[in-house]
Amino acid sequence: MEGDVSGFVLILRKDARPPADDLNDKMHQALRIFGTDRGQVVNAGRFTAIWTHDTGYTPQDRFEHQPVMIGTRWLLLFCGFLMHRDELAAKLGVSESEAPRLADSALVALAWEKWGTDCLDHLGGPFSFAVADCERQSVFAARGQERGISLYYHDNAARLILATSTKPIFCDPAVPKAIDELRMADHLVMNHEDKARSFFRDISIVPAGHTFVADPRHYVARRFYSLDRVKDIRFARDDDYVEAARELLEKAVAASMRAPQTPALSLSSGLDSSAIAVTMLGQIAAGRHPFSGPVKAFTAIPAAGWDRIARPGWEGDESAPVRALARHYPALDVEFVSSDDWPYDHGLDLLQSYADVPLAGVGNLHWGLELARHGRKSGARVQLSGSSGNAGLSLATRDILFGQWFRHGRWLNLIREYKAAARHAIPPQGFSLRRMMGAAIVPNLPDWLYDRHQARKGQAMSMLVHSAINPAYAEDLGLAERMAMLGRDQRYRRPRTRRELMRIMVHRGARDNSGAIAEAFKVMSGVQTRDPLGDRRILEFCYAIPDDQFYRDGTDRRLIKRVMAGRLPQEITSARRGEQSADWHSRMARDLPRISAEIERLGDDPAMARRFDLDRIRRCLAQWPAATPVSIADCPDAQFMRFGIGRAIAAARFINSVEGKN
Repeated sequence: MEGDVSGFVLILRKDARPPADDLNDKMHQALRIFGTDRGQVVNAGRFTAIWTHDTGYTPQDRFEHQPVMIGTRWLLLFCGFLMHRDELAAKLGVSESEAPRLADSALVALAWEKWGTDCLDHLGGPFSFAVADCERQSVFAARGQERGISLYYHDNAARLILATSTKPIFCDPAVPKAIDELRMADHLVMNHEDKARSFFRDISIVPAGHTFVADPRHYVARRFYSLDRVKDIRFARDDDYVEAARELLEKAVAASMRAPQTPALSLSSGLDSSAIAVTMLGQIAAGRHPFSGPVKAFTAIPAAGWDRIARPGWEGDESAPVRALARHYPALDVEFVSSDDWPYDHGLDLLQSYADVPLAGVGNLHWGLELARHGRKSGARVQLSGSSGNAGLSLATRDILFGQWFRHGRWLNLIREYKAAARHAIPPQGFSLRRMMGAAIVPNLPDWLYDRHQARKGQAMSMLVHSAINPAYAEDLGLAERMAMLGRDQRYRRPRTRRELMRIMVHRGARDNSGAIAEAFKVMSGVQTRDPLGDRRILEFCYAIPDDQFYRDGTDRRLIKRVMAGRLPQEITSARRGEQSADWHSRMARDLPRISAEIERLGDDPAMARRFDLDRIRRCLAQWPAATPVSIADCPDAQFMRFGIGRAIAAARFINSVEGKN
């Protein structure tokens, strides 16, 4: 879930010189792309607070006015969306009649006044905020864990600048607009673990789940949130877990539906978005919201020229199960959005210009952006999705548990469960001792033996397999050693436990970029996307409960299936996993001449030729397969073609934009 289209800047001047009004005005104008309805510049002692905001995403937007003064000491700036507002208001002693007239920033200000820095224990949702202490000339800022709004900072001799975008920071002539080469190289090999490093030299970022404390002499960022702090949950009855999860789902969806009109939905054939759809419809029918149905939903489908080839066990066209869901629930009004007319790089340049980050998954940009735009055309200002479901409520753990049971000597349980899994497979499979031992033993091999095993299968993995980075450039920067130092396994091996998997999915640095990309989506589409299944309460609950709530008796993703039992049609519960952008091959094939010309232009730039493996890209473009490759048997560079080439082009365009070469 993501916050309102808005932004802020907080400046702490390090001496007694008066505010630089010209600089403040430039920063205000730079920030206005994130909010044009309202804005303000306020000077208070050594601080300058700059704020912009767009209204129309929540009923409380019209009450928003910042910065919020807390007594005579503190000044607060907030950007985001609060989950579970009613519960927070009750804790703060705000009456039920008064709460609907308080903006989110006002509630955060009351929380700060009551609890100080401990207010973070009571706030949920995607947010970033900053509090200026005018008495002590210090700053306290925080970025929420739930895909919180980006929070950048720059420190120089004259001032400390804290902002939700780099654009106002670059208005300061003391800040060079230059790429951080190491961060860009990390991005190309999907190493996002240096979380405080932005893509710009001399600008840092507050990671999600961290606080930032500063005064004129120093600053420090510290983690305030971790799943590891969550205590175990154990219930007497198996059904108690289902009831608790269902209640959390209901509350998360209700909180995410805080909107002026009926929210739209990004819908696939998966369990996550289907669960959200059914929950939305049930709440509207029960009169829990001030708007009525139907719920408008949008489903992406492949372009007409797709050859209908997808990975074994995956479904590239999810329309049939979605149609079945719509037949089951007539109040669900589904529109199918085809990618027929969109180039492979649809919306890429504009999105990167807003987001301050290069895009990793170019192949999924077109449908994500267009579903949001179709939602806006339908009249919605808010659109829900189930994008975080795989990290919690619908977590798949079967393969991890096979290795875990073998490691712990639970061999009878392993055999029983493997046989059950084979029966539940689509299509059903017979028992194979060889396959079972492979599933159980390979995850436990030491790295050196695992490497040999993968090499024999022709599946040796390293950071270079899917990346278009120049190997010599990667070696010069010491990227392999850097990945090891930061704890990023370039083999991309499966985690050893379910909780380790969840920690990776929730805390890994790649998730930090999603907030910036979502903000760019909002600017481009006019729709605020929210992700109920990313609610901190749901993720903490899923982390705390036993493994068997996610897999037992051959049933994977067991928790969400039991939560939604009897509410989803069989076409959804038995559907194969949906493959996003299954038509990537044919869509790129349409644009091969343009892609090839762009690669040749990169070759004319020595700096680009040093960064990227242009020869490998040229070779792949020249040998483009006639049909969609889904494995190394089809094409050894299949994954490189699908992911590496687009990532390289996006990175190169981002670099050129920063350096003024576009």
